[in-house]
Amino acid sequence: MNRFIRYFNQNRIRIIITILIVVFIIIIIQVVNYILKQSRTEYQPSNSITIEDTSIPSESVITGEKLPEETTNTNIETIQQFVDYCNNKQYENAYNLLSQDCKDELYNTLDTFINNYCNNIFTTNITYNLELWHHTNSTYTYRIIYYENNLLATGEINSSNNVEDYITVVENEEKNELNINNFVKKETINKTQSSEDGKIEITAINRYMYRDYEKYSVKIKNNTDKTIVISEGENGNDICLVDTNEVEYDSIINELPLVSLELQPGMERTINIRFYKMYNLYRTIDKINFKNIILDKENYEQDKENAQKISISIDI
Repeated sequence: MNRFIRYFNQNRIRIIITILIVVFIIIIIQVVNYILKQSRTEYQPSNSITIEDTSIPSESVITGEKLPEETTNTNIETIQQFVDYCNNKQYENAYNLLSQDCKDELYNTLDTFINNYCNNIFTTNITYNLELWHHTNSTYTYRIIYYENNLLATGEINSSNNVEDYITVVENEEKNELNINNFVKKETINKTQSSEDGKIEITAINRYMYRDYEKYSVKIKNNTDKTIVISEGENGNDICLVDTNEVEYDSIINELPLVSLELQPGMERTINIRFYKMYNLYRTIDKINFKNIILDKENYEQDKENAQKISISIDI
């Protein structure tokens, strides 16, 4: 003990300086850790999503047009309610938020909705991000990205498990309803055009507008005594849409069975034809053209060069 005291007395200044240096270093480390902790808390990467981003997408990312606050809040409440129902597995409540058009077109039963939509997306508790894309007088289309993880907690927006969809809020008098799975809306057309002799009639019944394409329900009536063919099923331009700028959009004709493109004498048939036409408010479709209708299949097979063909155009 005496030896220690003697050593301390002889080296007092050096020991005190060493202790002060150690204490100073510890304090510096504590300060640096605190600063780093604060910076991590306050910093968000430029591509992170905040609560405001997910809950108040009031400005269209396409046009820059802003919605009234009341409209935005009502739309977001409807979408939030839908997501909450799906997260909580209250699928019937979520299904009841879908429009009748959406049910008829995509999910005609609750089980279909659960199996083909909910079970593919809501495998865990989902968060989401919204962007307003387009809106008309009564429909508001949002791009929605479903995140498997808690987006606000993790800040992770890039994942192979994320799912993109387009969800449309449809206003009506009773309540807002939703169209999902890229389905935007249905429009009734009911326009008919006949051949010059009146023996072939084509009616455009309905148009189904999706984010990536349009689908038309078309009724064809053959009043002749020959088998007619509305397309050989190889050239998408045989049946096409034409917009007000005369731009043509080919049909996805090769996905249709060839038998559906033929009509026996006196036959009437309704078919659904898809077209390469993305949803765009500024590209208005003016008409649908049927360019190569074969009037007599048997004669055409024997003499293609001289067989008679006609075209029919329906103004929409």
